[in-house]
Amino acid sequence: MNHETVRFALFSEVFAALAHPKRLEIIHYLGEGQKNAGELAVLTGMSKANVSQHMNILKARGLVHCDKCGTFCHYRLTSPKVLETCEIVRDLILDQMQLTTQNHEVLSNVVPIRTERES
Repeated sequence: MNHETVRFALFSEVFAALAHPKRLEIIHYLGEGQKNAGELAVLTGMSKANVSQHMNILKARGLVHCDKCGTFCHYRLTSPKVLETCEIVRDLILDQMQLTTQNHEVLSNVVPIRTERES
């Protein structure tokens, strides 16, 4: 594999980790500050075991870090850029939705070329 292929494969792995709604929700809450698995379970409505599974994926991709404190693990984002990336994608989606809405409004005001014949 050449360097470009490896680089794009790594990009793909990070985006795959971000491609789950619950993991995005976890990132949202971690953007507010560090949380433990119990707090994330309550906030997301998931079991601690399910939170743990998602956290393992996010940790493996370098998006979150676990700070051990006794028996607890306090999770935090590894960089503000993780949240910034999610916000950029969110803005992109909102822009696309706005364009779609504007296009729909424009098209709904277009007079049809043909009209039905009156009986």
